[in-house]
Amino acid sequence: MSAEGGRANGRNGTATLSTLVIRLALSAVGGVIGAGIATGFLARGWLTGPNTFSYVTILGVLVGYLASGPLAERWGSHLDGVLRRVARVPPDVVLAAGTGATVALVVTVLLNNLLAAVPGFTWFWSLLIALVLVTASSWFFVTNRRLFSVGRALRPVDEGASDRQRDKVVDTSAIIDGRVVDVIEANFLDGAILIPQFVLAELQRIADSDEPLRRKRGRRGLEVLDRLVAQSHVRTEVVADDPGAGPVDDKLIRMCQARDAALVTTDFNLNRVAALQGVRVLNVNALANAMRAMFLPGERLSLTIVREGREAGQGLAYLEDGTMVVVEDAAEIVGHTVDVVVTSSLQTNMGRMIFARPAEAAGV
Repeated sequence: MSAEGGRANGRNGTATLSTLVIRLALSAVGGVIGAGIATGFLARGWLTGPNTFSYVTILGVLVGYLASGPLAERWGSHLDGVLRRVARVPPDVVLAAGTGATVALVVTVLLNNLLAAVPGFTWFWSLLIALVLVTASSWFFVTNRRLFSVGRALRPVDEGASDRQRDKVVDTSAIIDGRVVDVIEANFLDGAILIPQFVLAELQRIADSDEPLRRKRGRRGLEVLDRLVAQSHVRTEVVADDPGAGPVDDKLIRMCQARDAALVTTDFNLNRVAALQGVRVLNVNALANAMRAMFLPGERLSLTIVREGREAGQGLAYLEDGTMVVVEDAAEIVGHTVDVVVTSSLQTNMGRMIFARPAEAAGV
């Protein structure tokens, strides 16, 4: 399955229903306008015939449907976003708002009966009282819904369960990195995987770059994207959201905020900025660091010293997962495999570093 196919599926899945609703609504408006025109023309004698009213009304419906295409395409994604936000409203909030509105309407009826005899009290004041009471009462019940235990039976037992089903937006760095596909195939991610169109455009620009290394990274990203779309563990969707102008990182943050989605990335700076703006970030590098094996002081390892370290006398070795081991007094044995004893470890922004010394020098 190609990226183009995923893009088409994403468009059809997100905008078709909302576009149809808008076109039907505008068709109904066209029918009403056609009926009004037919009534006026018949009254003035400009049109005659037993079925003229029906013909003009149907013509209005057809004109409204045909003319609504561009407007429906433009506003379909906006309506779809509103529907998604409404669908994410918790059941207890809906029940609390409904309870508050019901209480407000009951109080409004009682006040209308009391104020009906007051001179100057008209339907305008009744409507104003109803709007104020419904707004205030709904807000009060929603804010204090836990106090009143409204919707307790509808509230999930595990309120964090919805977070685990949150959609994931994948950025360019995570796609080029490629490990996100392995994480998905290992069943450590669920929810829909969303690939913004502007990320696809950035990948294409990188793949078309004149710099060989940058072009190679872009093509690797497109290959990873094909793997991501082809995997069957979670649903992958290419979305056409347009959060507005600005850098890609800013668009990703705005898109995650609008969709209440999590951001999958390997970019440290984007991680920090998104987290500061309230976006949940899943950093593949942080996951890899967390999954690395822990070695306590005194444990013994067999390592190959690959090169000299930064400080005098140090040698560098690497574990299978890429963790760097700094071995003291090992600069003269580069290229040799030796037994070392772990002395300490240090966690940095770039990962975990382990410090050790040769077993013979440690007297082990």
